[in-house]
Amino acid sequence: MNLLQLDDYKEIFQVIEDCRVNGRFINENSTDYKIKEAYNFILQYRQEVKTYFSIIGYTLISEKGYFYFIIEGYETIPKPYVNSYIDYIDIYRFLKLLNTNISSSDGGPYSASDIESRLNGDIELKTMVDKMNFLKKRSTNREAIDSIILRLKNDGFAQSMGNKEEEFLILRSFKFIEDMIEEIEYEL
Repeated sequence: MNLLQLDDYKEIFQVIEDCRVNGRFINENSTDYKIKEAYNFILQYRQEVKTYFSIIGYTLISEKGYFYFIIEGYETIPKPYVNSYIDYIDIYRFLKLLNTNISSSDGGPYSASDIESRLNGDIELKTMVDKMNFLKKRSTNREAIDSIILRLKNDGFAQSMGNKEEEFLILRSFKFIEDMIEEIEYEL
């Protein structure tokens, strides 16, 4: 592929650009065919895509089953990112207590109703949810579950199953969280 062919791939590049601008992951197991198409395109033209985005100061990061972009030379982590990491430590611990099989390699599907049933009957899960800072404004267990799932979806770690909003898949990019937690545990 050369730069003259970019016009042929304009729609795919628009999807990739949208993911880059919004800090989203491009997942192999996405239910969105446009994301899957972008993943396959990057897989095929990885070096060309990497070179293209390096011109504007971004590095394409390639992990097993997903891609994402980072700004080159990013030296310090802004406070909002640190707070998000803390939130995701809590979310990860909650999900693993809920079901030890939840992972980037076992994407589900999972159901909000099933999670709510477990939360209603498990004091340890309830205690974990009560301690999560980003859930302080919720008033019911269902609102807490919906907030966790929405957070996972908005940040590109989960996706709804077709038109079933209550059912969701864990995407390959969840490995990003798993790796982050593993690195923190290793450092401790």
